[in-house]
Amino acid sequence: MDVVYFYHVNMSIRIRENDMSRKTEESRITYNKKAFEYDRSREGQYTRFHIKELSNTIDLSDGNVVLDVACGNGTLLRELSKKAKIQAYGIDVSENMIHAAKMRYPKMNFEATPCYPLEWSDESIDIITVCCAFHHFDNPQGFVNECKRVLKKSGTVYIAEPNFGSIIRFFANKFWFSFSKSGDVRIYNKKELETIFYHSGFKLVQAYRKDKGLFLKAKK
Repeated sequence: MDVVYFYHVNMSIRIRENDMSRKTEESRITYNKKAFEYDRSREGQYTRFHIKELSNTIDLSDGNVVLDVACGNGTLLRELSKKAKIQAYGIDVSENMIHAAKMRYPKMNFEATPCYPLEWSDESIDIITVCCAFHHFDNPQGFVNECKRVLKKSGTVYIAEPNFGSIIRFFANKFWFSFSKSGDVRIYNKKELETIFYHSGFKLVQAYRKDKGLFLKAKK
C-alpha cells in the first residue's frame, strides 16, 4: 500500500488568515457559512450533476491514492469510494466543511488547508479531483504545476466546472467577480482550461461540455 507523506507538521485545523490571498479568505468565509446547510442550498443542488458525472467518468483501481481538492463535505470522495478501495484524502479551505466531512466520513482523511501549494511529496498521488472549485483558485497555473509534481507518472487530474455561455462569462469575469465577496476569481471556457494544463506539461488533455458542466481530464 502506498504511503502519502505530508511536508508540514502543523496539525491545527485553523488556517492563519495572513497565509491566504484575499480571494481565498473570501472563499473560506463563504463556505464556512454554508457548510452545514450546503446540500440543501442552491449551489449544493447545482453541483450534484458535476459530482455524478465525475464519479461515473473517473477510472479507479483498488489502492489508488485519491486527493479531492476543495472537497467540501466529502460527497465526491464518498461516491468514488463506492467504486474501489481507495486511499481517500480531501482538503478544503473551509474549516467547517472539513468538520462536516469528518463527521460524515470518519474513515477518510480530511484537512483544512489552502489548495496551493499542495502539501504532498513528489509522485505520491494517483488521481486529483476538483469539483466546481477551480474558478475560486487565485493561482490556477501554480496549482496545476503542483498537480503535475505530486502525481505519479501515470496520474490524472479530473476537473468539473460550470458551463456558462460567453456572455455570462464575460460579465462575471469583467464585472461581477470584482465586487463579489464569495471568492470567485474567473470562469473558464474550454480552450482556456485546456491551455492551463498544457502549459504545465500535461501530455494528454481532454475537455468536453455536457449540459451545465465543463469537464476536463489531464494525464501526466
